[in-house]
Amino acid sequence: MSPRVDRLGGPGQKFPQLLDKAGLADLVKPGDLVAVKMHFGEPGNVRYMRPIFPVMLVDALKKLKAKPFVTDTVVLYRSPRHTAWEYYGVARRHGFTSEVLGCPLIISGGLGDRSVRVDFPQGRRLKEIGVTSEIYDADVIISLAHVTLHLQYPIGAAIKNMGMGCVDIATKTAMHDARGTTPRHLAQYEATIDGAAAILSGLQKKFLGINLLLDITPDCDCWSKTELPIVPDLGILAGKDPVALDQASFDLITASPGYPGSKLEGSDGMHSGGDKVHPIYPKISTDRYFEIAATAGIGSSLYEIVDI
Repeated sequence: MSPRVDRLGGPGQKFPQLLDKAGLADLVKPGDLVAVKMHFGEPGNVRYMRPIFPVMLVDALKKLKAKPFVTDTVVLYRSPRHTAWEYYGVARRHGFTSEVLGCPLIISGGLGDRSVRVDFPQGRRLKEIGVTSEIYDADVIISLAHVTLHLQYPIGAAIKNMGMGCVDIATKTAMHDARGTTPRHLAQYEATIDGAAAILSGLQKKFLGINLLLDITPDCDCWSKTELPIVPDLGILAGKDPVALDQASFDLITASPGYPGSKLEGSDGMHSGGDKVHPIYPKISTDRYFEIAATAGIGSSLYEIVDI
């Protein structure tokens, strides 16, 4: 979905059409418990997702007589999002409340980081995943991701939102500590993708991914500061294959011209088709990330974009 305004409007007006074209009505059944997994932003960050997008998604789910809840999990590091009690306050200050969203807002795992241990013997790095309790209980998981670059991954989008974003602190620790490859971050890729695969293929959760390519910053929303976007707004993508969704998002970013004054200034990344990642994060292995994801049983890097 293009960000340009035309006779159908802009992203806000086209979003319901995107959900329809992506097959939301075929995915969700009346009574389904639907986890809308997103990120509520770190204090100090101002380019996190606008609340109107989960509001519109929740409205669409309720029209289908589903039972949605909007959710995220606590983080590993020292942050106001390290405990559920504090994270609720962060979400509220950023405009995310149950009253605004029209459904429960739940920090999955609750005050005690409760989770269910899921055996995943086929995992490359992790043979057991701690899936936070409310996400484990959901019939459907919808990844609603604000796409950014990332310090440790080529892109922060659907795969990372599922892989690291749906698990408990013990599993997050194991992902960050993964070793045994050169360069080391390949092991972290494998561990994070294990998390996504354990949920999507291991638990066989019904899935839809929505990637917002708006305010595409060089750092993820976990940072307590905000840089200029690296490229102009590119629109919103949706699909049921997280690998194809993230690959398409990455390719659109690469094909775009760089944003004047951004961290790409002075590099080849300012040109359409120029490398957007390595001028900022020179050690990231972009191709290997998608190769690992495409062999994990959760999707394919092949895609076709249908415009709205």
